[in-house]
Amino acid sequence: MIQLTKAEAKIMKIIWAAGCDLDVREVMGRSAALFHTDWKPQTVSTLMARLVKKDILSMYRQGRTFLYHPLIPLDEFLPSMLQDMVDFWYDGDAEAAIRGIQQLK
Repeated sequence: MIQLTKAEAKIMKIIWAAGCDLDVREVMGRSAALFHTDWKPQTVSTLMARLVKKDILSMYRQGRTFLYHPLIPLDEFLPSMLQDMVDFWYDGDAEAAIRGIQQLK
C-alpha cells in the first residue's frame, strides 16, 4: 500500500476531484481555495515529484508546462487505504472499525 503524507493526500484529493490533468499552479490555487494553504510553487512541485516517485502520479510536458495525471484511480486507492487503517488501528476487525466510526457521530 502506498503511504501518503497529509500534504500528499491533499494534492491527490485535488487531482482526483479535478477530473483532468493539472499543473503546479492549478494545484496551488485549488489547494489555497479548498484547504487554505499558502504553498509556494517549489513546495507543490516537490510534493508532486514525490507522488511521481511513489507511482501514483505521472508527469508529462505540454508546451512549457508540466501536467500531472493520476496513475491510480481513487476508487482503487481508497479501499486499500481503508483496509490498511482497519488492519493497523483495529487489528483487521472491520466491525470494530465501523463501531469506532459510529461513535464519531
